[in-house]
Amino acid sequence: MPDLSELQGSAGSENNTIIADFDYDNTNDEIDGAMKSFQKRFSSKRGKIAVIAYALMGAAAVAGIVINPKSVVLYFALLLCAAGIFYTVTDKKRTRKKIIEALDDMDPENYHCVIYPEKIELETIIKPENNEVDVKIDEEADEQIITPLKTVFKFGVDLLNFSENSDSLLLFFNRRQIYCFPKRCLSVEQQNTIRDFLTEKLEGEE
Repeated sequence: MPDLSELQGSAGSENNTIIADFDYDNTNDEIDGAMKSFQKRFSSKRGKIAVIAYALMGAAAVAGIVINPKSVVLYFALLLCAAGIFYTVTDKKRTRKKIIEALDDMDPENYHCVIYPEKIELETIIKPENNEVDVKIDEEADEQIITPLKTVFKFGVDLLNFSENSDSLLLFFNRRQIYCFPKRCLSVEQQNTIRDFLTEKLEGEE
């Protein structure tokens, strides 16, 4: 009979094969670009329907004004339709702005990503601001200890989508969260490896 422990060891080593291993951080411009790509790819039909509805009501108001140019109510309705269209069209930009402003108030973060054949491991390392003192100190090394937060995604289990823009490679989780891998933090070879692997791995999960 074959040595089962040897077979298990070989299987484990195959599962632990590393496709890519890199550190990165995100600038506000990269995050904003990632959100734009996300909004474009997973845009809600609600906004399009609202714009169409406001446009139809606006057209009806214009037709009414042509027939009865003295009706103040129709002018008011036309103004409301124009405001509704403007608000709906600019809603995505306002959402991105609010998120960027919120990120400005948070501690800076660094990330470490390891991509395996069957999963992706992401570590978030929160760096305390210079004026913060609530950190653990290693008395022997006299260094700050920062415990990373790890997130694991499994291919075929978690709903993942891959995309790309001019600045970053993008991983979308559950069509609600964005993970932005800036190209400035990756070599050309790493970019090609990650792009080819994730494109092939996530094909059909759209």
